[in-house]
Amino acid sequence: MTIEKIQQILTFLEENYHRQINPSELEVISNYSYRNIQRIFNAIIKETIGNFCTRLKLENAYKQLVYTNKSILEVAYDVGYESNQSFTKAFKNKFQITPLQARKNKNALFEAYIKEKKDAFFAIDFEYEYKEKITIHYKTLISNNYNNPAINTLWDEIIDQNKTLSPYNCFGIIVDQPIISDEAKSRYDACIDNCAAPKLYLSKTIFGGWYAKYMHQGSYDDIEETYRKIYHRWLYESNYELGTSPIIEHYIADRTAKTELLTAIYVPVKRKLSK
Repeated sequence: MTIEKIQQILTFLEENYHRQINPSELEVISNYSYRNIQRIFNAIIKETIGNFCTRLKLENAYKQLVYTNKSILEVAYDVGYESNQSFTKAFKNKFQITPLQARKNKNALFEAYIKEKKDAFFAIDFEYEYKEKITIHYKTLISNNYNNPAINTLWDEIIDQNKTLSPYNCFGIIVDQPIISDEAKSRYDACIDNCAAPKLYLSKTIFGGWYAKYMHQGSYDDIEETYRKIYHRWLYESNYELGTSPIIEHYIADRTAKTELLTAIYVPVKRKLSK
């Protein structure tokens, strides 16, 4: 099975994890038997399809609990559980806390990450921006906590495949939230809005809504410091409710000098409020 087929299966599972998936649906996508799909999926992703979907349910539920004001029952139904009891049992089994405790401990969860900051100057500004939907071509990488060398290798491959094209826009989709999700299975989509060989890529639409736009200047190796500032402002200063769709990075300037690199970080906002 090609990596493109695996990516198609991943995309399908991400879009349908909240419901019962019939094995025949995956067989149609891949042209493989479900037994072979399970074997190959487990070898590449390092978990079964069932475990993958359960993890998506619970990690997305955790994001909704800390990012939104939805009731716990609403969150349970939204990710595919039929009752609050079954949801609470599964959630506690994975995270060792109840959904209610997860919601109450939101600040403590992010404070541990924020306190790892290196820079004493911690102010960062943002602006609201509405982004129209666009279609992109992408390749998916599963790495350990968004491993930069692995991401750079993927981009080197993409840039080499498209060196005959005129300038195109590059985006990175931060599919998972490492503070909540399994760090070893962090998914990253490397996206471009034009490509020389579309058959080598999957395609989908991104954006389509309001975002809080933050800017990072300098090396990508230091971008985590900017994320700490973003989460600090969200927790203590910004009066907006986060959306649960992925954060999107737009690589605006990619010059030779690392200090001149410029990245726009689009954080999804469920409700656009005053700063």
